[in-house]
Amino acid sequence: MRMKPLKRSLPLLLALLLSACAGVKPPASAPAQPESKPAAAAEPDAAALPKVELSPEILYGVLAGEIAARRGAAGSAGLTYLDLARETRDPRMAQRAAEFCLLSGQLKPATEALQLWIELDPNSLPAREQLFITLMRGGKLAESKPLIEELLRLEPQRAPAIFVQLARLSARQDGGSAPSYRLVEELADRYPDLPEARFAVLAAAADNNDQAAVDREFDRLARIAPKWDLPVAWQVDRLRRKDINAAAEFLQRELARRPDSGLELQTAYPRLLVGAKRFPEARAAFEALLKTHPDNADLLYATGLLAYQMRDLKTADDRLQHALASQYQEQDFVRYTLGQIAEDSRDAERAENWYRQVGPGQQYLPAQSRLAILEAGNDHLEEALARLNGLGGNDQEKVSVALLQSQLAREAKQPRRAYEVLTQALQRQPRSTELLYERSLVSDMLGNTGNSERDLKQILKDKPGDAQALNALGYTLANRTTRYQEAYGYIEKALKAEPGNPVIQDSLGWVQYKLGRLDAARRNLEKAYAAMPDPEVAAHLGEVLWKQGRRDEAMAVWRKELAQHPGHEVISEAMRRLGAKP
Repeated sequence: MRMKPLKRSLPLLLALLLSACAGVKPPASAPAQPESKPAAAAEPDAAALPKVELSPEILYGVLAGEIAARRGAAGSAGLTYLDLARETRDPRMAQRAAEFCLLSGQLKPATEALQLWIELDPNSLPAREQLFITLMRGGKLAESKPLIEELLRLEPQRAPAIFVQLARLSARQDGGSAPSYRLVEELADRYPDLPEARFAVLAAAADNNDQAAVDREFDRLARIAPKWDLPVAWQVDRLRRKDINAAAEFLQRELARRPDSGLELQTAYPRLLVGAKRFPEARAAFEALLKTHPDNADLLYATGLLAYQMRDLKTADDRLQHALASQYQEQDFVRYTLGQIAEDSRDAERAENWYRQVGPGQQYLPAQSRLAILEAGNDHLEEALARLNGLGGNDQEKVSVALLQSQLAREAKQPRRAYEVLTQALQRQPRSTELLYERSLVSDMLGNTGNSERDLKQILKDKPGDAQALNALGYTLANRTTRYQEAYGYIEKALKAEPGNPVIQDSLGWVQYKLGRLDAARRNLEKAYAAMPDPEVAAHLGEVLWKQGRRDEAMAVWRKELAQHPGHEVISEAMRRLGAKP
């Protein structure tokens, strides 16, 4: 059975830089306009409130509604308050009903509550605004239009906020968004120089695939609101979901004519390039921004990671240290990455220093794991194992720690120590498939086929169709026993579960060889070797070729692999056993 090589986790550039690419966070309103806040829900005139005696039934209803809301049942609370509003004719009850119904996404009772609120308090502008938003969300365009027009007439200063709401809601209409497009255009015609009105038009145009109108409105916005990033960010996000390269090209054009755009929007461009795996371009774009913002921690971090991705270790080290000094938020991740850069630069002492600086948190276990690997590599296996003892915040992390301890012991040629570690871990998690599989590998190394078979059969008891366990059991029986027909059955089941898997194909060829089916064995091993040019597969293929009398071909296969893997144990053992000279 093959051992999994130790691998260390390099920083995943895409995940890190794209975390900021998922959505740009521009300002919510145009700089040219005063910030527009939602209309305040003013208390109705006390004289206009109904004179209702606080009966036990009303008190109970209020308490029941509030308790339900506190327990997460906002929908139930909304319906309770709607009944109270109908009974008491109190607009405050209707308002509370609307709030809870909207919170729980119940548009129909929310609409009823808002209509009742307006009926009971005709001067409430917040009630009208919430009703038009709710109607638009529900696709009831015809009913929302009079409310929008009345709000624009009564509160012209609220026009920016109203049009932004229209931009967000216009696509949610029943029967398509064409009617809402016409409504938005009609309303926006009265505000030709209001950026939010133009944004509403371009949003509706985009929903209706009217690219000419979208382009026209962006041209207008570039003139009247060149510092307003929201429409550009909105379009970038929309394009990114379909074609990240198209999003990058659009943003590049807009930034060229918006030199005063915010830094968040400017950095979105190289992040899109990272998402498109256009790393050299992304690095150049980040570097250009860094020239004008030399101490920006986010830019230092991004350029450092890109430099690391492109194997420019010195620049990566310099930039990430500068990011640390500039108080980059994820300090421990930067320290961990600096440790990896030091390892790649073959400076183990410096790497250890960085890893030791990583404190408790998400990067602590990876840093301690790297320290343990370095210690084990310096013949300090017991110190490495002790460092890892007790680490892991959950069951899966504890399993990963035990697997790492086992691998370190195996790499140190101490399989018996690995077996001890795994046995201790299995006392805590006896049904862990990963631990059982690893211990079966170690048992095989120790020559204890019985223990290996026991652990693999335990896995198959819990997971009868597990292809990895089926293959491992079949390979072990073929390699260590004469139970070849039984081994063939397990491997055949594994191959049915994962057809074309070259590891299983190799096992099939090997058991066929053991059964004396040399031609079938050679065909399967050739397929496996073509798909996975692994030295152990080469050892098997060479042995079959040798047995068939095709010794020159066998030697060619072995020598090819030995040139890349000098002294490989499995190939060398096969050649000694067959009497083949290197």
